[in-house]
Amino acid sequence: MQTDDLIAHLTGELEPVRGAEVVRILAAGLALGLLGSALLMAVTIGIRPDIIQAMGGSAFWLKFTYTLVIAILGLKLVERMGRPGTDASWPALLLAVPVVTLMSMMAMQMMPADSATRHALLMGHSADVCSVLIAGLALPLFAGLFWALRRLAPTRLTEAGAAAGLLAGSAAATIYAFHCTESTATFIAIWYTAGIALTTLMGAGLGRFLLRW
Repeated sequence: MQTDDLIAHLTGELEPVRGAEVVRILAAGLALGLLGSALLMAVTIGIRPDIIQAMGGSAFWLKFTYTLVIAILGLKLVERMGRPGTDASWPALLLAVPVVTLMSMMAMQMMPADSATRHALLMGHSADVCSVLIAGLALPLFAGLFWALRRLAPTRLTEAGAAAGLLAGSAAATIYAFHCTESTATFIAIWYTAGIALTTLMGAGLGRFLLRW
C-alpha cells in the first residue's frame, strides 16, 4: 500500500474529537499563549502611556475590533482543523468580511489625499517595525496553539498550522493595539494585515513539521 493511501485509510477511520474536549484543550493553549504574549509586550515595548485616553477614541477600537474579529474566526478555524472530517470553509470565507471592510475604509482615506498625505497615512511612524513586532508577540501564542493542536487530531497539517498562525498573529495584533499609537485605517489595513499574513505563512511552514503524528 502506498504511504499516501495508508494515511488516507487511517485518517478515514478517525473519530472526530468531542467538541467539549477540543474546546478545553484549545482554551488552555490559547490562554497560556495570551498570557505569554501580554507579558512579553509588558516587559519589552510596554503599553502606551495614554491608553486610557486612547480607548476613548475610535482609532483604538478600529484596531481592536479588526484584529479581534479575525482572531475569533481564526479560533473557529483552529477548532475545526483539530477534528478530522469537519468543514472549515465558512470561517475561512468569512475572513474576507473584516479585510474588505477595512480595505474599503483605506480607499476612502487614500482617494482624496495628495501624495504627501498618502505617504503619511501609509507609513505612519512605525511601519518599519509594526509587522515584525506583531510576529514577535505571536511567538508565545504559537507555542500554546501548537501544543494544543498536537493533542488533537489534525490531518491537514499545513492548513492547521496556517490556522494557528492566523489566530496567533491576530491575537498578538490585538495585544499590540495596546502599545501602538497609529490611528489611520490605511496603516492598520496594510501593516496589521501584513503582520497577520506573516504569522499565517509561518504557521503553514511550521505545521507540516511540528504537527506530525
